[in-house]
Amino acid sequence: MAASSELALSSATLPTALGQASKRMRTVVVDDSETFLKVICHLLDLENLIDLVAAACDGVEAIDTVIRLKPALVVMDVCMPGLDGLSAASLLAEMSPAPAVILMSSDDSPQLRAACERAGAFAFVHKENFRQEFEAVLERVAQARDAQWVRETA
Repeated sequence: MAASSELALSSATLPTALGQASKRMRTVVVDDSETFLKVICHLLDLENLIDLVAAACDGVEAIDTVIRLKPALVVMDVCMPGLDGLSAASLLAEMSPAPAVILMSSDDSPQLRAACERAGAFAFVHKENFRQEFEAVLERVAQARDAQWVRETA
């Protein structure tokens, strides 16, 4: 993928009630593998809590897309050419408001998980177990977002 792309959403993915609309998280997906990017976008498009708004192929595009679209969630590969996911996550963590960042990789080492945490990522998901792990991580992101909203409006 040469450039970030805003995704066209079908009417089937649009929320059917105002309450549901407020709970959907605007999401950007970032991966340098076009094939894996398509797979992740397809899987996320099936999630009720996700409003998939864009895809990018590297960390620089991720930063530009987040600045422009202000998503609540970024799902990003760790290993990418140029600005990698760890560096991009560190930069995103400094933004206000900062999106929740879920980093993913085919490497599942304790060292990488620790590096993701140090970079400010909300969570790490092993690519090989994405379908099994992502739903629980997404629920934690939604709970944290709801708790932050309650604190900000109290």
